Amino acid sequence: MVESEYNIKEMQQFLKMTGGLYDIVRLIEPKECREITIEDGRLQFQDGCYNVWSSEQRCKNCSSYRACMSGIRREKEEFYADKVFHILSNPVHLQIEDGTVLDCVIEFITSHTASEDEKQRVNHRSSEQYESATLIDPLTGLLNWDGFHQRARRLLKDHPDEPYLIVASDIAQFNLINSLFGRERANDILLEIARIFEPYQSDDTAVGRLQADQFALCMPKSRFDEAVFSKHIYDVNLLLDDSAFRLQFTIGIYEIKDRQLPVSVMFDRAVMALVTHREDHSVTITWFDDSMLEELLHQQEVTSGFERTLKSGEYQIFLQSQVDADGQVLGAEALARWVRPDGSIVPPLRFIPILEKAGLIAKLDRYVWELAAQQLSAWKTTPFSGFHISVNISALDFYYIDVYEAFVGLVEKYDIDRRKLKLEITETAIMSDTEKQILRIRDLREYGFTVEIDDFGSGYSSLAMLKDIEADILKIDMAFLRETEHELRSRQVLKSIVEMADKLNMDTITEGVEKPEQVRMLRDMGCNMFQGFYFAKPMPINEFEEYARARI
Repeated sequence: MVESEYNIKEMQQFLKMTGGLYDIVRLIEPKECREITIEDGRLQFQDGCYNVWSSEQRCKNCSSYRACMSGIRREKEEFYADKVFHILSNPVHLQIEDGTVLDCVIEFITSHTASEDEKQRVNHRSSEQYESATLIDPLTGLLNWDGFHQRARRLLKDHPDEPYLIVASDIAQFNLINSLFGRERANDILLEIARIFEPYQSDDTAVGRLQADQFALCMPKSRFDEAVFSKHIYDVNLLLDDSAFRLQFTIGIYEIKDRQLPVSVMFDRAVMALVTHREDHSVTITWFDDSMLEELLHQQEVTSGFERTLKSGEYQIFLQSQVDADGQVLGAEALARWVRPDGSIVPPLRFIPILEKAGLIAKLDRYVWELAAQQLSAWKTTPFSGFHISVNISALDFYYIDVYEAFVGLVEKYDIDRRKLKLEITETAIMSDTEKQILRIRDLREYGFTVEIDDFGSGYSSLAMLKDIEADILKIDMAFLRETEHELRSRQVLKSIVEMADKLNMDTITEGVEKPEQVRMLRDMGCNMFQGFYFAKPMPINEFEEYARARI
């Protein structure tokens, strides 16, 4: 099998290396039926990769298209001009000049003159071998994905001096319309959108419904009127007037700068623009800019390179001290940090939300737990042997991991005191499938772990939760320490929480402590432990040990 991801230099070397092993080796962009060559380290997109078969557009049984769309290698035989061609299509990801990753295919082709038996065997297919893929969406009558790509490519070729736009649109959570109102109503809405876009069909414009609720236009910039499109959005949003669901129709626009880019990449950038402000319902039209691409490339770097950076040790734990009322260090919380090889540190907000969205956060959390257990083991014969390390457990961890088995395994693997590995569980994690989480927490405590309820006060069911869940420590959310116009009320609530925890036989730790007056106030209220920049910021393990040694 071919490796899945290449940059341009690596691809050029691979094509050169394999070129002598087959009759034809070529790089294909199947969505637009273009052959890709590499000249002077840059990609060159040729017109029509299927001129080998004398076809002007993609054949409906194209194995390379199916390989690209499925990500699975495909094989096929073609009979053409008295020859049999055996085609092996391998899907690959190619990073192009600006960092965008392009889905394409490497074709390895061998051929030989067909025998009479082979002619007879494959001749019955010849009438349909090169039948073109359908180009029209059967519901709306607009162009489908293939038709839109083909026409947009032709427009850009035929109007080389005309500035063009790709306009993408969709409806947020359109799948819910099918569930709430039925397929017929959903199709009616799609037909209404198609009728709005139909007038834009002309000799210099492509209009298509690419999939589900996604529509696209390739049109001259001179014909785009933002006020008119705002009216279109308003009209679409009125198509469904129901208290259970409101349409949210949005538009993203990509102004075409590089006409050699695949149309699929252009469309993706228009889509990237429309989803950027989806949470802000006041923004309905968004233009793509380079910052969006930079953010996309950063997300790709985080997710595609996650396994590599994890194995290379770029993800580390930093320790933030947890102290008593006198400032004496009792232990620390382990926090994940991404330290690049050059020593620069990627802030948590620049990778943790991305890993959460990609479903990778549980793997990072488990890695952090292991590093914490290793550190506790390393401290057993040092002045830090009495310290604990707290680690975080998220709602997704409970979903992906057998948490009890994981922590018991770490205690046994590193022969550490289970009381020293403290478990911080967020309110959100507990409120998801509460009955099951109560049992899991009970099992963890019975084994000997100290369980903390993290970010207490940030959720909506804190008090109701406390009556059912037995935990050892209440970690009070830093929001209670922020300045507010209702400061007196905030202090009264905070004092009540500390007193309530004491009555429930729970210790308290307050995070986000930054000022000496906060320490005095919390100490007077009876808070047991403190964490925050007033005492120390999160720091690498060696710096934490130097800091702690002076405070033992």
